[in-house]
Amino acid sequence: MDNTALYQERFNRIKKVIALEPVDRVPIVLQGSAFSARHYGMTMEEYCRKSNASLVTNLKTTADYGFDGANLAGGGRITALLTPMWLSRVGVPGKDLPADSLWQVREAEVMTIEDYDTILKTGFAKFLNSYLPRVINMWEFIPSMMWLGFNTKRIHNEYKKNGFVIVCDSAANMPTIPFEGLCGGRSMSKFYLDLYRIPDKVQAVMDVMISETVATMGKLKPATGINATWVGGWRSASSLLAPKLWDRFVWPYILKLVDALIAAGVVPVLHWDQNWSRDLERLKELPAKKCILNPDGMTDMVKFKKLVGDRMAMMGDVPASMLAAGTPADVDKYVKERVELFEGRGLILCPGCDAPINTKPENMRALVDAGHKYGTM
Repeated sequence: MDNTALYQERFNRIKKVIALEPVDRVPIVLQGSAFSARHYGMTMEEYCRKSNASLVTNLKTTADYGFDGANLAGGGRITALLTPMWLSRVGVPGKDLPADSLWQVREAEVMTIEDYDTILKTGFAKFLNSYLPRVINMWEFIPSMMWLGFNTKRIHNEYKKNGFVIVCDSAANMPTIPFEGLCGGRSMSKFYLDLYRIPDKVQAVMDVMISETVATMGKLKPATGINATWVGGWRSASSLLAPKLWDRFVWPYILKLVDALIAAGVVPVLHWDQNWSRDLERLKELPAKKCILNPDGMTDMVKFKKLVGDRMAMMGDVPASMLAAGTPADVDKYVKERVELFEGRGLILCPGCDAPINTKPENMRALVDAGHKYGTM
């Protein structure tokens, strides 16, 4: 089979999974940026310095291990990509950290109480332009974003010509709910206090931010692939927040963002780290067969399947801890259980969140082999 036909076969299979239709085999996709770099002998300093590094190493891993494609393609300097999502400083290997250590988001109060008023007065986009120099060197950030703008199409074509499907290929570029950026900028402890001490102001700021984000969804260029994007959530997880706060500051904004993406023809991939089990029933409020849950191994998948398995697909969720510290037998057993749980519908196998830097190669191999062994219908 040539790569064009192979790509189309894999593409059709993933589209069927999203629509909860039966497939001949469960798709298996890669998510493992730092693992790929280290596996092929690249230091984290080199990986974070070279814009093309993650494309090269991720694509090589995808091919060498026999994945059908990738959750995200890679490409661009990851430290620059993380900064606008977290609104935090990111420690860079070789500059702030030892050359072969992992990059680190630095927990600190950078955004101030007064910045809330600035956002309410000027809007978030204008505020962000003035804020970013506090957390990143703009001589790093601007060229990184320009490189990505010029190279995104090339990145996607590299995967496609090799027969690989990128799941999250949308121009929506991983939008997040306001909670996550504000929590990163203020720091977790300060922001959680804000939710109690000045809740009305925080909500007003969030409303400004989500309005601007939703407005951009109507301007998206249509994608030619799966046309999906991450809707990230990590500090807004159910396990970290009281229900009354979650109901006010998290869920309404997820709903607005998901609705806007679907209206724009984009598949929301709910990339949810941490444990969201408490509120899985709320997923019934989202349109059926239009979204994918992408958890990290901590959310209860048995509960998910019982509550909304007839409405939503799942991409995941082999835990990072298992890939790093488990055995091939552990991975084989976990994959078998996931395939049996989903009964041939609504499952894309993938490392939970991101395969960690110290993933054992034999465990990554076991993930793919088990997917083929148990996932063929």
